[in-house]
Amino acid sequence: MSVAVLESVILIVSLLIVANIISHYFVSVPPSLIQISAGIIAALFMHVKISVDTEWFMLAFIAPILFNDGNRFPKRELWKLKGPIIGNAIFLVVISTVVGGVIVKMLIPSLPWATAFTLVAVLSPTDPIAVQSIAKKARIPDKLMHLLSGESLINDASGLICFKYGVAATVTGVFSLRSATIDFLYIAFVGAFFGAIAIWIFNGLRLYLINQGVDDSILHTIIQITIPFVIYYIAEDVLHVSGVVAVVVAGIMNISSNRRVNDFSPEIRLVTSRTWDMVIYILNGIVFVLLGIEIPFAMEELVHNDNISTFMAIGLSFIIWIMLVVIRFIWSYLYTTLAPSDGKTVIFSKERFDYCLMSGISGVRGAVTMVAVLSIPMTIKGGAAFPSRTLLLFIASTVIIFSLLGATFLIPILTKNSEPVTYRGNSLNDDDDDEDDEDDDEVNEPVKIQMNQYQANKVILEKTIKKLKDENIKDNDVIYSTIIAEYLYNIHNLNVQANNPAQISKKRVKGKKDAELWDICFNCELEAIEELYANNEISQDAYDIAVKKITKYKKEIVKHRYNPTIEFFIAYFRRTVLGLKRIIHLPFKKHEEVIQFNRDGLKISIAGAQKALDKLYELDLSDHDDIADNLIYVFQRHYEERLDLLQGKNKHRTPEFNSERASLEIKALSYQRAFVQDLLERGRISKATAKELRQNINYSEEVINVDTQ
Repeated sequence: MSVAVLESVILIVSLLIVANIISHYFVSVPPSLIQISAGIIAALFMHVKISVDTEWFMLAFIAPILFNDGNRFPKRELWKLKGPIIGNAIFLVVISTVVGGVIVKMLIPSLPWATAFTLVAVLSPTDPIAVQSIAKKARIPDKLMHLLSGESLINDASGLICFKYGVAATVTGVFSLRSATIDFLYIAFVGAFFGAIAIWIFNGLRLYLINQGVDDSILHTIIQITIPFVIYYIAEDVLHVSGVVAVVVAGIMNISSNRRVNDFSPEIRLVTSRTWDMVIYILNGIVFVLLGIEIPFAMEELVHNDNISTFMAIGLSFIIWIMLVVIRFIWSYLYTTLAPSDGKTVIFSKERFDYCLMSGISGVRGAVTMVAVLSIPMTIKGGAAFPSRTLLLFIASTVIIFSLLGATFLIPILTKNSEPVTYRGNSLNDDDDDEDDEDDDEVNEPVKIQMNQYQANKVILEKTIKKLKDENIKDNDVIYSTIIAEYLYNIHNLNVQANNPAQISKKRVKGKKDAELWDICFNCELEAIEELYANNEISQDAYDIAVKKITKYKKEIVKHRYNPTIEFFIAYFRRTVLGLKRIIHLPFKKHEEVIQFNRDGLKISIAGAQKALDKLYELDLSDHDDIADNLIYVFQRHYEERLDLLQGKNKHRTPEFNSERASLEIKALSYQRAFVQDLLERGRISKATAKELRQNINYSEEVINVDTQ
């Protein structure tokens, strides 16, 4: 059995490789369709047939795919479009299942009611990744693409739960709406709660390992890859709740891999990101190859076991796809009419008509639908065959193909443009321009090595900073200042790491000089708060909360009451509690109170930052032998950026700023490469040290490329 499984895996992966190679020569054809074709050819000419076990198939494919989708979906857009996303992902799924099930029963009278609902439920989850690359050039509205992605993330869960109940009703012959509703709510909410708790524990573990200096990129990648499988398994087999909901919630709450997470090194973020790309790439490809393998056998069994011809089954599949498109169109049109985003109710609008039609066609069915339909059991209670299983498999397969073809050909027509289609884990922008910098062929005279990696890295960073400062002629370019401050952080951390190899937090470097400077700044912020309160410019509540927060920071950063491990977990727990309080208390506050409290908080933050910044300027001009110039510069940049952000002057996080910053970061890394080569040629470092330094530079550059994509 194990040999057969190994042979099947090798065969499927080989077919996937061949299909993806072919797809690079036929860029107008979706890779998924080529993968399906590869599976069909294997089934017809190689007589390949693979049986799928429900449990391991859901665990192996559903868990990582949904976790990855949740992790990579932009959280801001998810929150902004929460209304239409929930409407499409839950209410539209239920409406489609009920209305579609009735229509399917009318089309196929011999099909049991439960089976008809099961078929439509399995077709409910959408997979918009197949049209994302079309959107880039075909100009599908960004709002629609975010809506499709968010809908797909959640309706994977709701659709699969409905599908699960449909299968259970078919297998057992028993269905209670009341019991199903209660059970649905229980397994969904408990599954969501468990997913949130589990990912909170995993996030804390990963951050603690980083805090302790355990920064092995392979180890962190393995932990990250393992998370969805562990969460799904415990949710389904131990707690008996929805593993689908659990992994979706865990993915949304998982620590992101972008540059905002400074706790993780560029190497960890890069290796983790690329490994996930590979895993999802393979999983999606395998699903479509399996779909192709199943289609010929479904057609063959359909001819022998069902009282319906193949052509009629294809016709039914086409009608069902049209039905799903129409249901999505009507829902979208009614929703945008009754709840327009611009606040203006218009009964008919050509622009809205085109938008809703595009929304209906963009509801592509893909990997999740195929995984679910392949998991339908062979038999029901009593040992009889599952009703019309081959027909369900055939219809689901052909509906997937129709939806892919429809999106491929109709969307470019609607938008009057075209672009090759990609899918999860496979992007046209994922070209890796890896720079190997293979300079090991150079032959240098044996010299005495004078610098280790820490020393060499410090010299390189100092030279890069000098180069950037020379280019920053006006000395007020916020992009240059931001990157210079970041490099100064790195130098300061290197000084500490030379004596203590443990990983140092870039947000709060806990050296003695840092603590002294933090103490000075916090005292300035407290003075500013007292002045505002004395002048009756802020409320008592705002004053109490601000003083309590600054006092807590002083105790944590300056006094160091606990050992590092206890301090880490206390801080991690406090951040979680504060986040929960903010979520729980906000809805119960009056709108006027919230506005006034926010105004007071903004006033306090601005006054505190300004007073601390004035003190730092004063220190910079005075004799301060006990505090390093670089450290004062770093603190100045911290408060300057904070002040700009509070006063609305900050350009950070805008696409223009991020693009310019990424370009300058790439430029700075090129300077670092040149300085590494210079040190190597002058015999100041060994080839091994140069290789390590270049590798770190390459990792940093690749992370920038991944983030900008």
